[in-house]
Amino acid sequence: MFLPGMVPEKTRDIVKSMKDLLVQKGRSAGSVKFIAGIFICVDETDEKAQAKFDDLMQYADLEGTASLFGGWTGTDLSKFSDDEDFSFTGPPAIQSMITAWTKTVPGTEGQKWTKKHVLQQLAISGAHPRAIGSPQTVADIMQKWIDEADVDGFNISYATTPGTFEDVVKFVWPELKRRGVLSKLASQSQSQSMREVFLQDGGGPTVRSGHPALQYR
Repeated sequence: MFLPGMVPEKTRDIVKSMKDLLVQKGRSAGSVKFIAGIFICVDETDEKAQAKFDDLMQYADLEGTASLFGGWTGTDLSKFSDDEDFSFTGPPAIQSMITAWTKTVPGTEGQKWTKKHVLQQLAISGAHPRAIGSPQTVADIMQKWIDEADVDGFNISYATTPGTFEDVVKFVWPELKRRGVLSKLASQSQSQSMREVFLQDGGGPTVRSGHPALQYR
């Protein structure tokens, strides 16, 4: 199950409610895996990663981002003035995002959340948490989400392709491998179904006991 959320504790609430529902329906709480979205910008050091992200920002289309946001929320940002502080007068959808950014993005506490600043936070990474930094910093952020949100893995959003993914493989993969937190099947070359990769229970590619599709076998 792919999950929204920019603050781990709020995402954890979704995970808990879904696990409770699974048990109520007679299924194992671990029969569904929970995947959080995350944007990763990584380099050898925190400083290099931040510089890389700042460079990417110059290519961001804020007008396009505003259109995308309007599609998500039904809020037309063009109707608001450039100087308006959304943290006080903005629509609820924006105020909830601002609360999340203030908690998680360094340097945003006390910032005036104008339309430009809101769009800059959404540009490139969208409504996903950002992990910007060295391999160690990025891995720490990912581990925080695993521990605090109780998610099972990540859906990585990207700024460039294949650039973002090449950076993840070059910098993040070795750090995760060093920590021993990679999926057991992540380094295996044999073909596996998505169910086998996610569940890793040796049950093969077919649906498990309690799954609604089992009645059609």
